[in-house]
Amino acid sequence: MPVMVDGLRMPAIVAGDVALEICNTRAAWADYGVTGVESHEYLHSYEHVAVWARHAGLLPDLARAGAAEGERVLRRVLEFRRAYYLALTGGDPDWSLLSRYAREYAPGLRPTGETTAEWDYGDDAERPLRAIVHQAAGLLASPGSTEVRACAGAGCGWLFRDPRGRRRWCVMAVCGNRAKVARHAANHRPPA
Repeated sequence: MPVMVDGLRMPAIVAGDVALEICNTRAAWADYGVTGVESHEYLHSYEHVAVWARHAGLLPDLARAGAAEGERVLRRVLEFRRAYYLALTGGDPDWSLLSRYAREYAPGLRPTGETTAEWDYGDDAERPLRAIVHQAAGLLASPGSTEVRACAGAGCGWLFRDPRGRRRWCVMAVCGNRAKVARHAANHRPPA
């Protein structure tokens, strides 16, 4: 379910929680690292990360980076995303990596008035990574992490919040309908 944002192909926002949207920048998680399987990756460059962070509502404006710095941040975002996805889906996450990122990228507070403040993600190239890690750590350490489900759609695996335990698809009109069509075709196939 791609959408175009600033001329870049981005995933639709469907998770119901901004902390999950980073996991939905990749599809076909079950095929992660399998040779010959189509990537289904949305984050190809630092520019993709910066545009996505604004698109997902993590940052109000675009972050900027030089080529080498941007490549380093992209690698770190992808490394963190994989461990985070595994933690949310009952895989075998690298908890030491997740903890290190949470410590290293914890944002500070910036006063906005006498009694108000906002999260300070900085103004450097790591702004998107700080915002991602901050949101993710908050969800992992909350009871809401038990409400996370992965889409049952073939080749999907996107995550979403499911507090009532009834949802199966990231988007019924896409993954749910594909499953219905496949089931219908299988049930109405002529005998061989």
